[in-house]
Amino acid sequence: MKAGVARRAVAHARDCGDQCAYWTAGPRTTLCIADGLGHGELAADASAAAIRYVGDHLTRPLGEIFAGCDGAISSTRGVAMAVVEVDAAESRLTYAAVGNTRGQIFGRRKSLLRSDYGIVGGGFRRLNAETLPFAPGDLLVLWTDGIPEFIDIMRYGPDVRSDPQLLADRVITDYAIATDDAAVLAFRDGAPVR
Repeated sequence: MKAGVARRAVAHARDCGDQCAYWTAGPRTTLCIADGLGHGELAADASAAAIRYVGDHLTRPLGEIFAGCDGAISSTRGVAMAVVEVDAAESRLTYAAVGNTRGQIFGRRKSLLRSDYGIVGGGFRRLNAETLPFAPGDLLVLWTDGIPEFIDIMRYGPDVRSDPQLLADRVITDYAIATDDAAVLAFRDGAPVR
């Protein structure tokens, strides 16, 4: 399994309010991307707190992670956040998100991942987790709203799509908008890219 992370602060500021991280234990990998509201230091504090909370509660179900994080970061600006649990042994992933993060699976078929309305840390009404196939060779890309809603990774050759770090770097370079922080998290297993 391989992952790649790229971030860029608005106007190359010191603090980036968009953060991402991943944790692997055996065949299971948990990925998280968080977009602190606004940008700058306070947005970075919110997203860092959300990432820490998720990392400290990896064994909990997604619903409990989101509910616990909502309370734990309520003194911050709050975040838009997505969490994905990939089970390589079962060739599937479970995804949940609140706010305007984006996600897509690229493989034999494309699957756009949906997000529920609300703000983690500011209350949200519901959380709809979905479980989808994630076969060897599939690619998962998560990004914040500092990147347009739709990206075309098929414009890149198999050499870029096979390397999650190179892909994340290219998406940030080619798609990040100038007026917001941006983050990209790309993940795939070691199988040949489709």
